[in-house]
Order: sequence, then C-alpha cells, then structure tokens
Amino acid sequence: MAVKQNNTEQQNDGAPGGGGGAGADPATATSTSNVPGSNNNISDKGGGSNDASNGSDASPKAGGSDSSDRQHDIKALLRIMQIINPEEQQATLVIYHHVICKLARMPMSTKPEDLKRFKEEINKVGNYLAMPNKKSYLMFYLRIVYQLITETAYEPSCAVAIVFQLFSPDLIIEAVQSLLDQDVQDDSIRKTVGLLCKWICFCNFCQNLNLWIMALLQGLREQEKYLLLDEIALDNIEMLFWPMILPAMRPKVAPVVFHMLSTINQAPEIFHKILPKIPPVINSLKNQSNSMDESSYLQKMVDLTNALMMRFYDNDELYAPIKAALQMYEPSQNCVVLARALFENALPRNARVGLVNLGNTCYMNSVLQALAMTSDFVRQILLIESGSLLLLKVQQQIALMHHSMRYELTPSRVLKATRPPGFTPGLQQDSSEFLGYLLDLLHEHEINSGAHNLQHMDTDVVGGHQAKELKDASEPAASLTDEIVAAGVIPYNSNDHEICAVHNSRPNAPGAISPATPTATPTNAQQKKPPSTIDKTFAGKLSTTYKCLNCGWESRNEDSFRELQLSFPDDKDDCGAANYSVQDLIDYYCSPEKLDGDNQYFCPRCKKLCDAERRIGITQAPRNLILTLKQFKYDQKYHFRTKLMHKVFHDESVNVKVCSTDSLQETCTVHYDLYAGVVHAGYSMDSGHYFTFAADQSKNWFKFNDSLVTNSKPQEMHSLTSPNTPYILFYQMCGRSTETAPDGPMHPMVPVPLIPPLTLDELPRTLRDYVKQDNRDYNEELKMQRFKRNAKRNNVSSNGTMTRNGYDGDDEDDQSPPPAGGCGGPDLAMNMNRFVY
Repeated sequence: MAVKQNNTEQQNDGAPGGGGGAGADPATATSTSNVPGSNNNISDKGGGSNDASNGSDASPKAGGSDSSDRQHDIKALLRIMQIINPEEQQATLVIYHHVICKLARMPMSTKPEDLKRFKEEINKVGNYLAMPNKKSYLMFYLRIVYQLITETAYEPSCAVAIVFQLFSPDLIIEAVQSLLDQDVQDDSIRKTVGLLCKWICFCNFCQNLNLWIMALLQGLREQEKYLLLDEIALDNIEMLFWPMILPAMRPKVAPVVFHMLSTINQAPEIFHKILPKIPPVINSLKNQSNSMDESSYLQKMVDLTNALMMRFYDNDELYAPIKAALQMYEPSQNCVVLARALFENALPRNARVGLVNLGNTCYMNSVLQALAMTSDFVRQILLIESGSLLLLKVQQQIALMHHSMRYELTPSRVLKATRPPGFTPGLQQDSSEFLGYLLDLLHEHEINSGAHNLQHMDTDVVGGHQAKELKDASEPAASLTDEIVAAGVIPYNSNDHEICAVHNSRPNAPGAISPATPTATPTNAQQKKPPSTIDKTFAGKLSTTYKCLNCGWESRNEDSFRELQLSFPDDKDDCGAANYSVQDLIDYYCSPEKLDGDNQYFCPRCKKLCDAERRIGITQAPRNLILTLKQFKYDQKYHFRTKLMHKVFHDESVNVKVCSTDSLQETCTVHYDLYAGVVHAGYSMDSGHYFTFAADQSKNWFKFNDSLVTNSKPQEMHSLTSPNTPYILFYQMCGRSTETAPDGPMHPMVPVPLIPPLTLDELPRTLRDYVKQDNRDYNEELKMQRFKRNAKRNNVSSNGTMTRNGYDGDDEDDQSPPPAGGCGGPDLAMNMNRFVY
C-alpha cells in the first residue's frame, strides 16, 4: 500500500517538514483517487508529462497574484507525501511523478514577502523527495523533469529545480554523462541548459545549478559539440554576465561565464554581446574587491577580456572603449596563457578544414574529404613508412586535413601527383573515375615501394618509447582485425578462379572445359606480398555465376572489387517503390538477371548464343563499402551522356548478404552505416559541381563544399532534389549476423568495434613535426597579416603581398586562373571525359 491506512498502520510522525499524517480511505497500490488534496487527477501511469495538465490548474497563474492558491497546492502536496510509504515503490513513484508535475505548474511569486515562504515550502517538498535516499529514485525524478523541460509546450516553473538540488556533485557528473550518452537531440540540450541558466539567476533555493550547467558544458565539449556550445553561449552569456555585479550571485554565475568565454570556438559574437557591460562589471568588481575571492574575480575578468581581444583581433576597432576602461588594470601572466589556449583550442572558421578549388578540381576535393573521414583508412595510411614520394604527399595532406589550424588547404601537390592521365587541367572530371585511379595508385605505390605499417613493426626496429606508443595505438586496430576476418574481408587481387560444372556430360566430352588449375604454392622467392592499406579498408570479393537455360551449363568466376556500381532498373516497378533507396539498388544488383535478346550468353557447351541467367553474390565483405550510383546514361540516339534524375533515399544503414563461394547460399548478413556521400549537382556528367557530406565517429555531420565546410545533419542530404543527386556513397561495417545452418535462425548482430582516429601526438614523428611546423608558419602568417593591416591603417605603405595559406602555385598548370564558370566545367559541346556508362 502506498498510502498508510488510519486503522492498520502507524502515523508518519517523523516525516520531515510536518507532523502526523492525514487520514485516508483504503486505496489500492496504484489508485490514489482518495488521497486528500489530490483533486482526483493523479495518473496511474509512471511516465509522460500529460498528468500535469489534467488538473484544475491547467495554466500557471500570473506571478504572485494567487499566492494563497499556491500555498494551498503545496500544502496539499505535503499532505499526500506525508502519508506515502516509500517501501511501496511502484505506487510511490506514481505519486512522486504527480508531485513533480504539479510543481512544474506552480508559479513563483514575485512579491518579496512571499519569496521566503515559497523557498521554505519547496524545500519541504524536496525533503520528502529525498526520503527514499536511493539513486534510482533521483534518476526517476530527473527523467520526469527533463521530459517536462523538453517535451511540454509551456515552460516549467522553477519549483521543479528542487530535484536538481537533491544530487551530490559526483552524482551530477554521472547523471549528465548518462543523459549525453543517450544521443539526445541538440535542441533538447540547448533548451535544458537555457532554462537552467535562467533559473540560476533567481532560484535561490537551489544552490548547485551552476554545477549542472558546467557538467553539461564539459560533457558537450568532450563530445566535440562545438557548434552547439557556441549556440548555448550566444543564448545565455548576456543573461548570466550582468548578475556578476551582485556579490550573492557572483559565485554561481561567474564560473559559467568564465567557462563560456574561455572556450569560444569561432563565434566572436559571444564576446561582442557583453562588450558594453564589461566596463561597469569590472568597476563593480573593483569597488567590491575587499576579499581575496573578489580580487580573483576582477583579475580573471581583466585577463580574459585582454585574451579575447587578442584572439579576435580582426575586430580591433570595436575594442577601443574596452581598452580605455582597462588602462588602469594590469593583466597577469595568466593572460598570455589564456590567449594561447584560445588560439590553440579554437577550431578553424570552417567546421573542419576546407580544400581550395584549383580550377574545377571539386571532383578531387570531394573524394579527398570522404577518404579523410574514413577512420580506419586514415589510421592505416598515416602509419605507413615508405620511400614513395606520392604516399608522403598524401600522408601530409591527410594529416593537415585532421590537425591543421588553417581554415583551408591548397592541395596542389596532391593534385599534381595523383591527376589521372588524360584529365585536362581546368576541366571538370568524373569523381568516381578519380577515386578508382587514386585507390589503384596508392595500392601500387605501397606494394611496390616495400612499405611497412608502423603498427606491425618490431620494437627493435622502431625502438624505445615510440614503439610503445605505436603498440598502444594499434591495440584497437588489432582487436578489429579478428572481427574483419570473421566477417570476411579479403586481400585485394587474390587469385581469381573459375568453377565450371558440366551437368550430364563426361569430363572430356566435346565442348567441356576443364576446371581451372589451382595456383601452385609460392616459393620463398615468390611469397605473396602483404595486403595494402587499400586492401584492408576497401576490398571485397564477389562471385558471378552464368547458367545456360538451354543445356544447364554453369560457369562461375570470382572477382575482387573496391566499389560496386549500382544501376537503376529500366522499369521503376522493379524496385517496388516510387522512389529508390540504396538498399533497393543493392538488392537489384544481387538479383538474378535474364540474358536474352541482344544480350544473350555464349554457351561454351552449346557453341552458340543462348538465353541464360546471371547471378552475382558477394562472398567476402569489405570493411568500407563504396557504392557508385550510375546516375549517367549514354543516349544512343543523341550520342550524349544524359543524367538520370531519380530520387534516391540515402539509407543511413544497409545490409549486404554474404554468400558461400560454391553454392551462393547466404551465410551471414553484414550491416553497414553511412558515413559519407559525394553529391553531383548539375545536368551533365561533364559539367556541374561535386560536394560531400560526411560524419565523424561521434556522428557529427559536415558539408564539405571546397573551401567552405559547415555543420550539417543527415536530413540535409536526404532532402536533396534534382539536379543535386547522390553519386558515391561510403558505408562503414558496423556488425554482422551469422546463421547456424543454411535454413537456421539468424543470430543477433555482433558489432564491429570502431577504430579511433590518431591524435596529433600519435602521428609518426616526421608527420607530427610537419603539421606542427605548418601550424607555426600559419601563426607567423597571421602575425604578418595583422602587421600589414596595422601599417595600412597608419598610412604606412607596405610592399609585397601574402600568398593564401602559403600556396605558391607549385603546380605549373595551376598557375593560370580557373576557366570561366568555376566548377561549371567545359562547355557542354566539349566532351573531354572518356568514362562512359
């Protein structure tokens, strides 16, 4: 029984905040309709937020106009809580849910005489909520409050903040971590932090709201939610900054304000919002600096203001009033530390590093950005030790794309080293063709240059401390290897073979073809080379079977692949939907195809063209699945490559059925998650523009449009309309499901672990030094630019010009300006691309 009965149980004399419990009629554990003061509206459900709107107090009353009603409501809640038996957990939680929902509808009085009484009453409710003294109860309360904040149309009363007061500092961190681990929506977190920042300014009965806010900000920073953090700071910095003049408020708001200002990424607007308030706040701190604590606030504000003016020096003209106000205050040595931290920790203006378009080179930029977001490829390629100059240029480019402080990079050296033969400089080219050529090139250079991966080197080769670091860094990859092998990832260019079966005929009968001779075991001089980085990350294997429908002859050959080119059915109904999905196209690719008419199969046994059936089965799955959607079709009538304008939904997850080599019977299903997509915008293959959507391991999505990189969401890619169409999609293996028998039930999915990206300190020494030196050069460039601006402002003539990001045009054909039209490519009549679908 949740409610103690008058005649059978003792009164709750020891309940905090009140005397003996009030009487109640007998009730069931889940029915509280007879509880005094309940207004017959306590829901039997344990979740949701609608319970709060079922009572007579359907909307909050105007501030303080009905304080007697509020007092009556609180007294009613206290009477209910006095007679609760915490041992009856299920019914107790129902009542506590109702109490919290009632608090959310309870307005806070604005009359000074009522504030003290309001605080005392809310604290009494908090004492009852704390009685179970169990973490599970606190987490239950927190879930209700979070739902009220994020899912209701009205703004909950600050009375529910009493729930936050019940948590200890250690439990606050645990609760915040649990919340953020649930991949909650950014808008919900932004709304929650905003409301806590609002409450901290007037909710004097809850003294730890600043700890909640700080824990949320720290947790978001660990998740690299930099854009969201800037948005939260923009929403709240002005509201939190002004109360710093009040000694009672300063200890609560100052830590939050200092944290927001010292972790600004790329939004000077946060700092600029409080510029007019900085002088009066600093003067107020000076006048009140009678204690050591007050003096520390003043010094921290002076140091942080000076550091922010150095950080955002481009807006120097705005800071004249602030500099005048700070003339009498001397910054400490900590100011330099703060300024350096602001520079080093700040992200580029872009969400990530962009790539300069060197004249219709978006086909290359889009591919490089997708590869740079392929975590295991990046890790493997950066740890290669090789004498290949091409590999070194690619390594340097990728290392800078991950760790450069620049807003954009100029990939001229990579373009010169990897441009395919026949790709005329300045003309638009096909990104899929470039991708295939680049992967082949990297594979050949790694195999033929005697390269080895530092992850697998012996300690005596690497030596000492560096070897230990590399060993530690390779442990996640080593655990992944077993998963990949179990899922069927293969070396590229393994020995293909053809299995021929002749039904109802002798082995030496006319027309029969003997089975392919097995490859001899290689000698020591002919040992197979280890798989390359491209093999490990992109290679798969498929088997193609041809069956003659006239005599039953079957032939099968096995091929390696690094991408699958998916065609669209001639008849849209073949996929069973008005619009295509990527899963539709994968299933269509692996479905049986009848070869007849002009597409008949030449049967070796029948010695003639016959109707036949072709089946394709994937026998070993790649770690990363590259899918090219054949959006272009050659028009035989007009002799022109036309673009198909099909609407394609970018499935965020797809499944690939892996078959046995001999029978093509399904053995397991491999699951993939989308992490990148190259989009073609335009009506022709030989013109238009390429850009890329891609996600990091934290599922933060970005849109890479040459130099401009912005934060994005999957919905932006899903909502593309013609002529913006998906072209190359990248999927990462996330798990697999196996079968116990050919017709047995499928096992649950076994996840494949993610490979963490390399930090700057984990890079090989030569690459690490290269990146650090480039970042130092960039800082020098910024200083020079600032010097020239100041010289110009002071009417001092300055000779010479700065090159953009250090680019000096080392590719001779990139010295000339791009052709007119940017990424529009050549005129439609100029058919410079040889790749025909």
